Amino acid sequence: MNEPAIGQCLLDYAIISEPFPLYAATDDDTPTTLHIVVSNGRGDTVHCREIVFSLPEGDLAQSLVDTGDGDGSAPGWTVAQIQKGADIALPEGDYANFVAKPTQGDAPVDVSGITITLTNLHIGKNPGTARVEIRETATTDPGNWPTSPGFTTLPVTKFPAPRIPVQAVTDFHAEPFDVESGDAVRLTWRGPKSLAYSVVHGSGATPGSGQGEKDITDFQWNGKVVRDTTFHLSYTTPDEATHVLTTTVTVKNPRLTGLDVEGDANVTGALEATDDITTSAQFLDPKGTPLRGKRQ
Repeated sequence: MNEPAIGQCLLDYAIISEPFPLYAATDDDTPTTLHIVVSNGRGDTVHCREIVFSLPEGDLAQSLVDTGDGDGSAPGWTVAQIQKGADIALPEGDYANFVAKPTQGDAPVDVSGITITLTNLHIGKNPGTARVEIRETATTDPGNWPTSPGFTTLPVTKFPAPRIPVQAVTDFHAEPFDVESGDAVRLTWRGPKSLAYSVVHGSGATPGSGQGEKDITDFQWNGKVVRDTTFHLSYTTPDEATHVLTTTVTVKNPRLTGLDVEGDANVTGALEATDDITTSAQFLDPKGTPLRGKRQ
């Protein structure tokens, strides 16, 4: 097979983002993973000593990451970030540089290929296309290594972040959902960090100390309940539409601040009163004896 021109890479490269497609970051700043697939499309084995990946860094459209943070891994290889000022051929300007090396000398790359994974990357906030620079030290003849690395670039597009769909907020529930009067309850949910959430409820619940009920950003509400209470989680998406999710907590022995009974009421357990019973309802003690308007 014909040898590539001097300075060109012997191996083929492709980048797959996780999640896919790759969106420009929002205020959520969720870390992104890049899988760099290295393959050999030639008819002979390629031996590789080192591959350097340079990710454009900054806040421009052509920048891929906004910080140089990140981790790397690959089976049978070590992947490490190159610190600024290292004695190695690197591009000028702002880049997050990673170097991948076989754990033993050089590695043959044949039909199996290599997948190098870069994790905990913080993608830039401006949509655009960035070009990842790749420098490869490789040869088809282990006795004759090149004096300079092969070079290529890969375009990676950051698409504009989509509008937040209603379905992005999920799993609104109480822990626990069946309690005794006065017990603590914790509400949790999942959703984008960029949204402000509010929790609304009736008088049967009270928030815990320091717990607000508007502009909640940590995806939880803590408080106590004394009777059955339905909680409403509301949030407004960027299209200015307000949405509501609900969850209910049931209380086994509810505490009431007042009770009006029209018609007969039957009490099958012991009846205790701290004040006169003034209703005309009929109450039965455990033996079935009617109690009318009297304290037990």
